[in-house]
Amino acid sequence: MRVGIIGLGNMGGRIAKRLLTEGFEVGLFDVNETAVSQLVEMGGKSFSTPGELAEEFQYIITILPNVSIVKETLLGESGLLNRLTEKSLLIEMTSSEPSVTKELNDIMTANHLRMIDAPVSGGIQKAENGSLAIMVGGKAEDVQEVYPLLQSIGENITHVGEVGSGHTMKALNNLISATTLAATGEALALGVKLGLDPNRMLDVVNSSTGRSFSSEYKLPKQVLTREFEVGFTLDLMVKDLKIALGMAEEQKVPMMITGASYQLWKQAWSKGRGPRDHTEIIQHIEEMIDIEIKG
Repeated sequence: MRVGIIGLGNMGGRIAKRLLTEGFEVGLFDVNETAVSQLVEMGGKSFSTPGELAEEFQYIITILPNVSIVKETLLGESGLLNRLTEKSLLIEMTSSEPSVTKELNDIMTANHLRMIDAPVSGGIQKAENGSLAIMVGGKAEDVQEVYPLLQSIGENITHVGEVGSGHTMKALNNLISATTLAATGEALALGVKLGLDPNRMLDVVNSSTGRSFSSEYKLPKQVLTREFEVGFTLDLMVKDLKIALGMAEEQKVPMMITGASYQLWKQAWSKGRGPRDHTEIIQHIEEMIDIEIKG
């Protein structure tokens, strides 16, 4: 199978590398020439514009920083729209806004073109080993057509509904993830303040009802070690929370708990932590409580 990838950042670059090692023919486009050249050395083929890539590859993944860039990539002068064919299938993996995804799908459909949305979750390590979770929205036949491609980068692939559903689910998943991380961090910080050992606290939590991905992975690997290695930035988490709560506002649904969590994340973001890893929300909590959680 031949696939083009537009966007070679933390996730897109690793997905491209994964597909190359799995034997796919991979086309590449990114404004970062260094990111492109590294993958060309592995066997990828570079293109000057998204449109040129679309002329040669039937399947195209877009995994970009924000919705504005997605729209420009599809609708811009050198974009995809006028170069795609009826056989093409756009796989939109950006953490995007569901309403915009549906808007773009309407444009695609009006031009007899196809797309699905398939955002991912799991971080850079899972992108590297092909074990991402993928939430897919689109027609069943389109999803089935690229299932072998999705299986090469993810081990948990769930078709959640029509186009836009994948992006809806991604935002809601991150709303839960962000709130769980913040709540667990607050509890650990209080425990340390009261004299408890954070390693033993996590042992208890992870063998009890408080267990989560944050307690099993993020806190031991990032916080207790004080590494805070950048994989998914705090900027991106705040963006996804804003998307999720924006959907709630559109539906006139109150979000008491996750709304309070969002305010904490925004406060950390306002302190300049945006470009850093999202687990630095714990450092923000530590500063407020005046303790440090470390192993």
